[in-house]
Amino acid sequence: MRYLHISKSGIWQFRFQIPSEHRHLFDGRKEIKRSLKTSDKQVATIHALQLEIEIRKSLTSPTPSSKNNKLEVQTPPKSIAVQRPKQRLNNTPQHALDLFIKYKRAHLSDKSVVMLQAKCNVVLDLLNKKQLALIRRTDAEQVIDLLRRYPTNLKKHRLFSGLSGTQAIKLNKELGLPTLSEESVKDYSQKMSGFFECCVLNELTDINPFKAIRFKKQRKDSAAKSAYSSADLHKLFGTPVHCERDFKHPYYYWLPLLGYFTGARLNELCQLYKADIYRQEGIWVLQIDDRFEGQKLKNLTSRRIVPIHQRLIDIGFIDYLTSVQHDRLFPELKDSKDGFGSAASKWFGRFKTRLGFAKGYDFHSFRHTVATQLKQQQVSHIAAGAILGHSQNNITYDRYGKDLNIEQVKTVVNLIDPRPLDKVQNYST
Repeated sequence: MRYLHISKSGIWQFRFQIPSEHRHLFDGRKEIKRSLKTSDKQVATIHALQLEIEIRKSLTSPTPSSKNNKLEVQTPPKSIAVQRPKQRLNNTPQHALDLFIKYKRAHLSDKSVVMLQAKCNVVLDLLNKKQLALIRRTDAEQVIDLLRRYPTNLKKHRLFSGLSGTQAIKLNKELGLPTLSEESVKDYSQKMSGFFECCVLNELTDINPFKAIRFKKQRKDSAAKSAYSSADLHKLFGTPVHCERDFKHPYYYWLPLLGYFTGARLNELCQLYKADIYRQEGIWVLQIDDRFEGQKLKNLTSRRIVPIHQRLIDIGFIDYLTSVQHDRLFPELKDSKDGFGSAASKWFGRFKTRLGFAKGYDFHSFRHTVATQLKQQQVSHIAAGAILGHSQNNITYDRYGKDLNIEQVKTVVNLIDPRPLDKVQNYST
């Protein structure tokens, strides 16, 4: 049925375009939109037919006036009358944000929730509206322009202490400090769009003013982060840490190697338990999951099983595994609000800076390095996604396709070039 559409949350929606000559019957609206509040298509079809009949009755049954020969407009039935968002005393932007954040806490890490809340608060401060329903598309476009002039790291500068966002922007016009990049502004906009989408679904407001705001692409997606070159990798693995086994903690040695040969995120590796590493069909694998205490996943597709590269086994990774007298693989790494990776992230930041790597190179660059190598080897995005934990963005594969078998994934993992480790000393010797 042409008036039926399904939302991302699986709820059927009714949408009916009003011809221009009849829009005065519906308070000037171009379209009638209704949530049918069901995921059952048959039920949705019946409801949609009922709404269509009521709309068509309103379109075809105006009555002539005896006074001026003009058409009088019949009041549309309640089911299709223009609906305004419910105005509640607590329907403020901050109240809606509190509800949104409460929902997100069940789906995101603590760090991600804090960042999400902070960015939404920045935008709501700039919008300065007392009622959520008063925030319209024009306001969203204006606040995007303000964000382009918003100072970076505002809280780190004492000069901005106690100022509102608008006041900080005004002061920075004189100071000339760096402002948010276009990519950062886009991130703020996307987070606000997610917030308003939730508000619309919960009938706290009627529109998502940040929906589909377009930004000019600044660079190719593949250039967004720096991948390590072969020379970079030789430099990273050519220090005393790996060539002389000179390190304070074992994770100094193993985390860069695991990052390079798995493409896993730093916290995914830092939170590993010994039980996450085992044999499957005779192949040593590493399971990235949230089965054990403190473990977190970025999203559902992050849950995966990655075969361990043969070079890691050759230099003693399994020997290290059996030597650890603790449930966790790196027990010296403690859990915090950012997960288990906080100390490791700070260490690697100092480590790569001492080696002369500039901003843009970090632990996550290993992930981009793996993706780059697999792309250059013409590995399919399906196999690469199985290793990196990326969705295929394809209903055929995401919903109906079965996972690749472990032997297939092992073959792909072993395509990662081991030559940068030529000088790495075996951990066990």
